[in-house]
Amino acid sequence: MEKVRWLESMSIGVDEIDRQHKMLLSLVNETWATAQRPDAAAQTGATLRRLCDYVIEHFAAEEALMDPEAYAQYDRHIQEHIDCSMRALDFLEVYSEGKDVSLSDFLEFAIGWVRHHIQETDKTLGDFLARKPVQIS
Repeated sequence: MEKVRWLESMSIGVDEIDRQHKMLLSLVNETWATAQRPDAAAQTGATLRRLCDYVIEHFAAEEALMDPEAYAQYDRHIQEHIDCSMRALDFLEVYSEGKDVSLSDFLEFAIGWVRHHIQETDKTLGDFLARKPVQIS
């Protein structure tokens, strides 16, 4: 397993969301680095909490940009956010119950999900926002 790197092709054209995506990748990489440490088990909870908290914050920021009436991919996009959040929270819950959590399993899921979601689903959001008329107050 390797760290996930930001590629300019991942940009969706919305500066704030691109910054958040870079931060998300950084947190995934931080989790990856933690998994390599001899004391990984002791760091698991804090690492998972930090990543889960940021994912939820990021999803809320993205969803605030969506118009459910005009964004054709709204339902699919929201469902992907829900599915990811539930999966991440499942890992955190297992850890909170004192059970062993495999950071490697979590990272395999997280890295694959982030790559797909940014390069596929979030691109549709970027395209939608690029076509959306600018509102002048």
